Amino acid sequence: MEARGRSEPHRIAVVADDSAARENLRAAVDRVPGTQVVAWSERVGHLFALGSRLDVVVCTATPERDDAVRLRQRGTAVVVAGPGTDPAEVLRAELERSPAGGGVRRPRLAPRQREVLVAYVAGSDLLPTVARELGMDRETLKTHLRRIRLKYAEVGRPAPTRRDLYVRAVEDGLVPPPAEDGHHHSGGRAGP
Repeated sequence: MEARGRSEPHRIAVVADDSAARENLRAAVDRVPGTQVVAWSERVGHLFALGSRLDVVVCTATPERDDAVRLRQRGTAVVVAGPGTDPAEVLRAELERSPAGGGVRRPRLAPRQREVLVAYVAGSDLLPTVARELGMDRETLKTHLRRIRLKYAEVGRPAPTRRDLYVRAVEDGLVPPPAEDGHHHSGGRAGP
């Protein structure tokens, strides 16, 4: 397990109602080689707002059904470390069961495919505009997008729409998640 965990650590989120329980989970994850805590929260639902790619969510209680389904659709495993269990042991067991690369499998995109994906999902420009910005014709752009979608489908993470491709790009760290200040609400900016 040491050898395969070195290339990129498993991205872990911890979820517990109170801060002491969250700290205990974080400390337990730190004891598992090849892992990195990238998020923590009181509720699983808060993790979706982050848009981060997660391999495993470690929680103290079973998540609500809808949240569990959403995590599975993203390729994220859920580990429940209830009372009397060692969260580090439960996490180790899950990582040994999961595929060699972690919970989420990423497609191997060529540099030009990554460039096309980022340009396509970064805004809402029409296909001909994106193609022009990339210095290619529309049909070449469509071919790139077909191949990108095929690669995502091959790793079990289909992305049939532009929005799905955007979500995949955020999950894989190719584009930043939506920023809090990027959501324009009516009214002025809230101060600290």
